[in-house]
Amino acid sequence: MKVTSSSGPLSAQAIAGNDVVLIGIDHDQATMPGVHGFGIERLDHTAGEHRWLPNRLRFTGAPAGTWTTDVNPLQTFLWGDYTAKEGHDYTYIVHSLEGTPGQVLTSRETVTLPISTAQPAQQGVWFNRGVISSQAYAERFHNAEPQDVPNNAAWTWLSRGLEEALLAFIGRAQDASWELHGSFYEFQLPAVLGAFGVAAHAGASVQLIVDDGNPKNHDAVTTAGIDDLVARWRAHARIPHNKFIVASHAGAPVAVWTGSTNVTTNGVFGQSNVGHSIDDPTVAAAYLAYWQQLLGDPPYSALNDWVDANDALPDEWPGGVSVVFSPHTHATALDRYAALFGSASTIACGTFPFTLDSRFGDDLPGSHAALRYLLFEDAKAAAKASAAVTDPNTTIVAGAFLPADALAGFVAEMRNPLSTNVEYVHSKYLLIDPLGDDPIVVTGSANFSVASTTGNDENMLIIRGDSGVAEAYLTEFMRLFDHYRFRYTLSLKPHEPTPGPLSGVVAAVGLDPTDAWWAKYYADPGRARQREVLAGTGH
Repeated sequence: MKVTSSSGPLSAQAIAGNDVVLIGIDHDQATMPGVHGFGIERLDHTAGEHRWLPNRLRFTGAPAGTWTTDVNPLQTFLWGDYTAKEGHDYTYIVHSLEGTPGQVLTSRETVTLPISTAQPAQQGVWFNRGVISSQAYAERFHNAEPQDVPNNAAWTWLSRGLEEALLAFIGRAQDASWELHGSFYEFQLPAVLGAFGVAAHAGASVQLIVDDGNPKNHDAVTTAGIDDLVARWRAHARIPHNKFIVASHAGAPVAVWTGSTNVTTNGVFGQSNVGHSIDDPTVAAAYLAYWQQLLGDPPYSALNDWVDANDALPDEWPGGVSVVFSPHTHATALDRYAALFGSASTIACGTFPFTLDSRFGDDLPGSHAALRYLLFEDAKAAAKASAAVTDPNTTIVAGAFLPADALAGFVAEMRNPLSTNVEYVHSKYLLIDPLGDDPIVVTGSANFSVASTTGNDENMLIIRGDSGVAEAYLTEFMRLFDHYRFRYTLSLKPHEPTPGPLSGVVAAVGLDPTDAWWAKYYADPGRARQREVLAGTGH
């Protein structure tokens, strides 16, 4: 859901996902002199709460302990409310503020944005927190490892509904009228394995295909007492990389759970991931037919013949939900994904946990109309991609964290203790013009690579024309992108200390009391384009 509003020179747009609301702001440049920034009030009608959103930066001389944006305004044109809750009705009031820095400021203009958070219709999208390396985790849990925090509080915060949604999907199977067919690469999280056992005990038919090559999978299955539920240990795939479940009722497939989330502690609670469910019999039937092929444990050289014949790629993705399975014989799907990314007219977003295929990399140089945001796990891969960029509308970021003494006023962040490989970014999705009339989301298990297209067992969804799904993905992408952009930028070059709320330190460099702060948002082409697109004032 998105809503726009304007009052005189001030315009704003709110974009709501499930647990995030993005606020894009624009203001006529001619009347910006004297504006010290923007304040945002939030009315939570569902909970009956009113608050000013906070800002971790502050003016020198601001009252101690005051972090709200009526005193320390936002000197940026994009802000995210990451404390929003699913299923709530909100009103955001955006103020342009003037007055004396360090004191409560005066509102010059206001715009009002009523908006609600909700899951998309007939689909569910759940992102875990994905930022154990964060000020929020350090503040709440004092960088204790999750298992050492009482009452499972850290696990609940990190899951952010992802584990709960996965368990609820499995929990649909409550009697003998249900069947569950699953295919998993990493299959080790006790709560999830136990949920399959519960479904089977209730009478549901449960059949699972699990990667044979990982000893941890075997150990976890035996410990959970569900060896009899594994219909096939997948041994002859290149990489059996799927993570999906098909739910069938009364003999007919009705729903699918898919996404990037491996059934491990790191997959659910550590690295960033998404779980995506669809209640659609046609989509579920396609997944079940694919699962039945996997059950025979074919080598990829045989499976790709079936995929080529039964999962032909259209010349153009139609509206609605399309499915792409792997392995295909040729990398045509990867060609299509890269072409979609290059075709965006306003916004293109992508997550790349590993290397960047040349189909995307070759498109980095030159000038592009769309804002293009690429989020990497690996800093070296991000640096290599950044070297090819010549376009101010293209921004590349990699996962990073704040070590001790990185910034005055900010506490040290803990590196992900749950990771043995991917630490920050594990999700795999593309967003093409997510705020436009024809939004496209590509999401699933496959990294955007030749191996994932032509060698591995994989599955992807192409969702076209569904604004609710696209906006949910965009708000979450920007949450992670902005979180890591700040940290990644600091890791690239020397920086001056800035203030922060956790230690109460007020450093020399904080909010700018002059008119100099806003000039770059009009002079710099990339910032100007972002200001207009995300506020809904540009095309």
